[in-house]
Amino acid sequence: MSFRVTDINFDPSRREELLAYCDGQRENIKAVNGIETVDVIEVGEGQAVIIARYDSEESAVAATETVQEILGGMAEYMTAPPNRKGGPIMWSM
Repeated sequence: MSFRVTDINFDPSRREELLAYCDGQRENIKAVNGIETVDVIEVGEGQAVIIARYDSEESAVAATETVQEILGGMAEYMTAPPNRKGGPIMWSM
């Protein structure tokens, strides 16, 4: 299992538009090989963290281009470039 964590900053006045874009990408996201879950956590006004879980690090790496395209479609709602990082699980409970 592997995770990707992406910090995003978005225009709070366009929050609903951003969520509508995400809803419109559901089928594209589901089609990503190895993706298991995607959660978006609102951590502050205009700030969110996206956590994506993949079945393996290989799947996460292979999905990079597709994910970048999806994130690119979010650009009009963002106020800064996304900060994407991730890796395999080091410890779990």
